[in-house]
Amino acid sequence: MKAWIPEERVELSLPVARFHVHQRDSNDCGPYCVAMVTNTLYEGPFVNAAALAAELDQRGFPERIPGWATLPWGIVASLRRLGLRARWRVAASLKRLFANLRQNCLTIVIIGEPLRFVERRWQGWSHYKILVAWHPDRGLGFVDPFTARADGMTWQQLDEFRHQWVWMGKQIIEVWRA
Repeated sequence: MKAWIPEERVELSLPVARFHVHQRDSNDCGPYCVAMVTNTLYEGPFVNAAALAAELDQRGFPERIPGWATLPWGIVASLRRLGLRARWRVAASLKRLFANLRQNCLTIVIIGEPLRFVERRWQGWSHYKILVAWHPDRGLGFVDPFTARADGMTWQQLDEFRHQWVWMGKQIIEVWRA
């Protein structure tokens, strides 16, 4: 294992799971992550995820393709409008993800398989979720808008995560209070 991959558990101290919101069957993982991160940093339910998704649909391109996908710069713009600082990074490293966990920095990751085809039909996908933990036995822990679990927690083994993250250009959005 690489020297910078922690041998011990590392978890954010921020209560992201407390503000988990399930996106249901929508393609609104991006706006839902914005709402969860914002509510965590402001310590209260101030942003309604569904209302934010509707607002971004109204704004349209270049921030969002209505009803389908929110682009990373649209996520950053939304966070900044809400008074937070945010930075979008491409080609980030795993080392940076672990450093962000250790420094209690909220990090939204983008994973996916954009060029996936099944029986000659495109079935590509991408997804935003919030990194909150590392456990050597379980892998990376996320508060994920796609899960219906009350705490929003999902776990993904490092190799599977790395594969899906690399497909999306190893993109992250780092968020903190201004």
